[in-house]
Amino acid sequence: MGESGCLKDASFQNIQSKKIHASESLVLTNKIISVDNAHGNLKIGDKVFNSSRELGLGLKTNEHILVNNKKISNLAEPTTTSDAATKQYVDNVAQGLHVMAACRIATTENISLSGIKTIDGISTVSGDRILVKNQTSPSENGIYDISSSNWTRSSDFNSTTIIRPGDFTFVTDEENLGPDGTKYLKKLKVIKPHTLILGAPTNNNFVIEERGVFWLEISVSGKTSHAGEPHKGINAIEKSAKIINELNSNFKKFLKKYDIGTHKSTINVGIISGGENVNVVPSKTRIVVDRRITHKEDVKKAFNEIKKFILKVDKSAKVKFLTGTNPFKSNKSNIYLRELSKSKELITGQKSKFLPSIGVSDGRYFADDDVNIINIGPGTGSEGHKSNEKLINKDLIEYLLLLENFLLKF
Repeated sequence: MGESGCLKDASFQNIQSKKIHASESLVLTNKIISVDNAHGNLKIGDKVFNSSRELGLGLKTNEHILVNNKKISNLAEPTTTSDAATKQYVDNVAQGLHVMAACRIATTENISLSGIKTIDGISTVSGDRILVKNQTSPSENGIYDISSSNWTRSSDFNSTTIIRPGDFTFVTDEENLGPDGTKYLKKLKVIKPHTLILGAPTNNNFVIEERGVFWLEISVSGKTSHAGEPHKGINAIEKSAKIINELNSNFKKFLKKYDIGTHKSTINVGIISGGENVNVVPSKTRIVVDRRITHKEDVKKAFNEIKKFILKVDKSAKVKFLTGTNPFKSNKSNIYLRELSKSKELITGQKSKFLPSIGVSDGRYFADDDVNIINIGPGTGSEGHKSNEKLINKDLIEYLLLLENFLLKF
């Protein structure tokens, strides 16, 4: 044993029946280790051992074998998180992946596509990669490389055929109903899927149906006056309060007929703003409402229903549709869902669960397109929408492994 606590490979006879203890290593300076899968034997150089039992290598946690630039060959394909992988296995996993550079910034308005400039408060430099998405002429939208003269489209994203079937597409915009992410890519017609697999936080279970959602804005007008003479004005906040009270009582009762099990038809008043000063009768207010709809409803009909209800309460109110998408429900017999389910059960050892959805995913943009939409990802929905969003490493690793296993089948 050397000063480092390592067993030197002077002879096979000397290392037989030796035990390697914590912090010790077996150093094989001139030998090649291989594994005979057919017989379960361990081969070092030209010497064959009946696995590590004959060597007496009772390896424990944090102990290891150093092979000093030699090879370990004939490994079986890995099936658990602690298994070693061959180069061929890793090459197969990586085959076909085309990782493209991220954009440093995105436009917020129509701009000239030339020169160094400040965009959305960020000073650009030559070579920056930018997502152009707000041009008056849609054909000018795309990903560009900034330069001091005319910008050029990025060479790795200069065609609507860049995104191919089976590719991963990463987007960053979601919480404001995704107009600059998946919705934008769909508009460019670079995403035309048969099946969408989305990494929404489902605790590595499946969500294949979602309620629809739409947002609406209610503008309420009054008449301003001094707070000392409120009878001379019309208080827009009080008018708004009446609308909100009616929505939260009678309209909620009306919605119950659309409930389907755990999928409820809901309404939430999320934003209200108005008033100029505490000593002034407010003349204007703005209310923004979130509506979740079940499979018994559709966005257009649901919006007309709530608009009609609001105008009965206040005929002078202005009701505006902001954005929204219909509900969807995917087919459980979909081949990709079946294979994903098998991969999940293989990797985690747990049966697949199909969960009801609380929120909505980017799959909503394909709700009317006869596309199978599968949400599965690490983390839970309850951990989202917080400043301390987090993932457990084990869940993330399991997710990556089940995706890997799934992709290798296709």
